[in-house]
Amino acid sequence: MKHYHTLALKELLAQRVTSVLILLAIVLSTMMTAVIGQSIGVLSAMRQQQAIAIGGNRHAGFVQMDEAQMETLRSDPRLSFVGAYMVLGSARLDNTLLLGLSEFQEDVRAVYPAISAIKEGRLPQAPMELALPEDVLGYLGFSGELGDTLTLSLSKALRHGVITQSYDFTADFTLVGVTESNYLHYAAGTINGIVGPGTVKALLPEEYLYYNVDIRVADKGSFQDTMDELVSSLNVHELDTTYNVPYLNALGIRYSAEAADVTDISEAGFPFMTAAGILVGGLILLAAGLVIYNILKIAVSRRMTQYGVLRAIGADRSQLYILVAVQVLLLCAVGIPIGLLLGILSAKGILTAATGLLSPEIFLARDAGELNRLIAENSGGKGLFLLASAAITLVFSLTAALPAARYAARVAPTAAMAGSRVRIRRRDRKAKRSRNFEAFYARLNLKRSRGRTAITVLSLVMSITVFIALQGAVGLLNTAGSGVAEHYGDYSITNETVGFSPEEYQAMRDDPRVAELTAMQFSLYEQGTGGYPVGIEFGRPLQPAETFQVLGLNSAYWDRAFSSLPPEVLEKLKAGEGCMVRNPLPLTFEGQEIPRTTILTGESVTVAGRELAVLDTLDGYDGYLSVGNNGFINGVQIIVNEELYAALTGKTAYNELLPALAEGTDRAEFDGTVEALAGRVPGTLWLSYEDTDRQLAESFAQIRLLAWGLILFVAFIGLLNIINTVYTNIHTRVAEIGMQRAIGMSAGSLSKMFLWEGAYYGMIAAAIGSIAGYVCTIFVEAAVTDELRLVTVPVIPILEAAVLAITACLLATCIPLRRISKMSIVDSIETVD
Repeated sequence: MKHYHTLALKELLAQRVTSVLILLAIVLSTMMTAVIGQSIGVLSAMRQQQAIAIGGNRHAGFVQMDEAQMETLRSDPRLSFVGAYMVLGSARLDNTLLLGLSEFQEDVRAVYPAISAIKEGRLPQAPMELALPEDVLGYLGFSGELGDTLTLSLSKALRHGVITQSYDFTADFTLVGVTESNYLHYAAGTINGIVGPGTVKALLPEEYLYYNVDIRVADKGSFQDTMDELVSSLNVHELDTTYNVPYLNALGIRYSAEAADVTDISEAGFPFMTAAGILVGGLILLAAGLVIYNILKIAVSRRMTQYGVLRAIGADRSQLYILVAVQVLLLCAVGIPIGLLLGILSAKGILTAATGLLSPEIFLARDAGELNRLIAENSGGKGLFLLASAAITLVFSLTAALPAARYAARVAPTAAMAGSRVRIRRRDRKAKRSRNFEAFYARLNLKRSRGRTAITVLSLVMSITVFIALQGAVGLLNTAGSGVAEHYGDYSITNETVGFSPEEYQAMRDDPRVAELTAMQFSLYEQGTGGYPVGIEFGRPLQPAETFQVLGLNSAYWDRAFSSLPPEVLEKLKAGEGCMVRNPLPLTFEGQEIPRTTILTGESVTVAGRELAVLDTLDGYDGYLSVGNNGFINGVQIIVNEELYAALTGKTAYNELLPALAEGTDRAEFDGTVEALAGRVPGTLWLSYEDTDRQLAESFAQIRLLAWGLILFVAFIGLLNIINTVYTNIHTRVAEIGMQRAIGMSAGSLSKMFLWEGAYYGMIAAAIGSIAGYVCTIFVEAAVTDELRLVTVPVIPILEAAVLAITACLLATCIPLRRISKMSIVDSIETVD
């Protein structure tokens, strides 16, 4: 005798439509959870990779360690890795950047891959050999080749408690390697170079020989306890301990913020994307769960007689639970692998589009191109996350099937074998004429199973809500072309440190390919003693937290940025007959406004010994000028022409060039010119506005595609419910339909009845979904404006959602209606369900 489990497969094959609908729901939910799991895995790998690029493949480190302490760490079994290096010294490149040279005891590529990526040559292997980043060679003005001698003046610091002394020296090195430039380290102010083994001992006195030791702990859960015990046992000064905070956060290792000397670590991008993915996944699983629950509940109710026979011949409740569960497991065995495969294939594209919603900087990437490269590098199969997504789908499917199994198991055998008896309750109501019998009968059908109707409508409501909310959100995210009016050229070429010489400026201005060159000069002075700026004379003290800034604009910049000024004022500013002043923004502390410097039009200010007439003033954010990544720095801005800027600051270099190309210029050729300029002037960053505008347009297109994909995904799952509901209504009322046909109802009228039923599903869902979608739109707007208030009703998206919902319901109803056309009236009446 065969096992009763074989009955599960026979039931699936006997109810093919039901099985296919459940299978589709499982495939879709698995696909989305696989996409989310794969994306979370990619984001996690990206986060770790970027954290290593910033601080190295290490958990923490100790500085100024002697050889005995280093050996003690090497022999500690609690540490999985111990690596040491010796700092040779540092050289200042400019007022913001230091070059640090180190000699590594282990393979530097295993710990610091970002500073050891060779572009040309090799890493140092002998004393006095040197490898430097490409940008550093530009800072140093080095124009030689590999193998040439490079002379550097260095300084090595040694701290005794809180007292620091330094050793200054000059040495000749042989350049053997050029490493890739790593601009992530610019924020820390230090660029790293590598010297060969034996260099430190050859150049430094004995008392300056000490080790910096990097470690990784074996047990990540006891990281802080291990660190505390090491600090105590080795008697390490609190200033001699360093924590690789970005990497610890990426790995999820708990640490003491006080010991790490950190207060706030910005990591918004990765948790935001993870939370968004989980939210979307939950929405998909909920929709799929409703489909599985509804379909199985209907399927079980249609087979109650069969389950009653099983109970009568000895089957207990647990066996019926198992029977329903095995059906779901069989469908999961087919659907989950298909869903995982589809999820893996689509994960990269979906993640690339989703990350387009956010700035690349919060993922520690310089631009969208680097972010996409990181996604591509880390898009391999994430086995653990895929396994977790499959497990989640399986558990959710079994949970959705549980109510149906419970329903089958709780019915008594005699009641099940006797068949269902419908108790009809008629309320007192007035007799009235039915103007449309098909619509009237469709409304009665909706009331036959209120639970089934509610679940079907709910799945549609979710789709409509998502549609309306995403329509509003996508509109807010459309930044494509929004910044075109702010482009004062086709390129932005900036250098915040050394700037571009007048010769470089003039050469670009004279280039026949450049129709117009807009340029800015920028100097920032911090506040010193008595509130006066350091480095330049200003005739009045600044208020607390204010800086002093002098900006020089060429004639083209004045015309572009301030064309709204009266012509006589603009001409005086361009001629250097006065200045424009931008006042600081008002700041508040504990509810009180901090005093600020305020200069009015018509006054005079004294800068660098020269009295300047204030011809115009700016307030608020409008008209704020900055270079590159300086962003907003509150303070007084004195804006003058080029000649006056040079007289006030003593500087002639330009910090930002904005060339507008002549018509017909070959952009690829001009890109080469800009790249050559960036190679000659260290620290230069540039971008093509044509590229950024195209990237914005492509990003928005991806966002729209992602939004529509999510809408259609949820909508399709909801339509599965409608197809199943209408199919079940037809199948369970075969005899009733045959009787209606026998007494004169035409096939067309019967079809209209079911079409009305589908239309009612769409109309009810559209009404509820429109309200829910409007509420979501309010919260979307509040996220942008930071103010919760009623917004304009999105009439167009609501109408679109209503039309699409009703149309989709009618189309979904047409699929099972094909069964009606094949029915014989006599066979229908004689059919016993």
